[in-house]
Amino acid sequence: MCRSFTLGLLLLAMFISVPGRAAVTADQWLVRFSEAMHSYHYNGVLVYSREGQLDTVELSHDVNEMGEQSRLSYLDGLPREFLQHGDQIVHKISGETVASDRIHGRNPVGRFSGGLEQVKKYYQLQLKGQGRVVGRPAVIVEITPRDNQRLGYRLWLDKESALLLKSVTLDPLSRELETFQFTSFNFVRRDTPLKKEHQQQAPADGASLPWLPEGFDVYLVKDSVPVSENHLANMFGLSDGVSTFSVFIEPLRNDSLKEGVHQYGATVVVVRMVTRNNTARVVTVVGEIPLHTARKVAAAF
Repeated sequence: MCRSFTLGLLLLAMFISVPGRAAVTADQWLVRFSEAMHSYHYNGVLVYSREGQLDTVELSHDVNEMGEQSRLSYLDGLPREFLQHGDQIVHKISGETVASDRIHGRNPVGRFSGGLEQVKKYYQLQLKGQGRVVGRPAVIVEITPRDNQRLGYRLWLDKESALLLKSVTLDPLSRELETFQFTSFNFVRRDTPLKKEHQQQAPADGASLPWLPEGFDVYLVKDSVPVSENHLANMFGLSDGVSTFSVFIEPLRNDSLKEGVHQYGATVVVVRMVTRNNTARVVTVVGEIPLHTARKVAAAF
């Protein structure tokens, strides 16, 4: 269950870090994008497409003195929704809570939580012209990784508000993996924008993994996380300030996941069995990183 919860957080992540200053460069647009949620309430319906599958999702987002308030609801298939209230994330299916977690330290679902300098250390920023999404003029910003250990992004930012209207995730060869795009969109400027609190990108205390791509820090460590009805795992959450992924480590059981590799749009899943000192464990890497990077993270155990 927790792996599905993590995939939901990755979807929510694209739209939880999104004032009206003029912006000319890609750097300036990204600063506006990362600050805009503190100046606007926004909501709408968006489509999420990958590998021929299309989901329709309703999203609303606000930030107040209590923190972020977000709701993401799937409009197709089984009723599913993710709710964020401050530092609490709740996953519901058919109205019943199936997972709940508390954010520790840096917000793992916040895009560009590390600030502009952190982003530019590992990514190049470029303006790629202008476009139009859901009837609104937009500026296109491309975020290209400086190495092959992370994915790229092409963003369509609303020219008036700098809110995110569309996002395409790109693999290391610049091929499109998945697309998020609003089909209806509304926003209201705050009377008094909230002041953005600076968040340090510090790793979780005492947390380490055998190997991580440069720039990724552990922001969350949890023990005994339920990953299915009968399974518990240790979980590590990692981010480079733009992309996120998680690592689950659990004892090997008869009904454990089989070794293998899966990819769902921009999200990869690598499952590996590890035996050491006569103890067998299952390591699962899941998140928005290239497949070869996920394989290397798992192979280091």
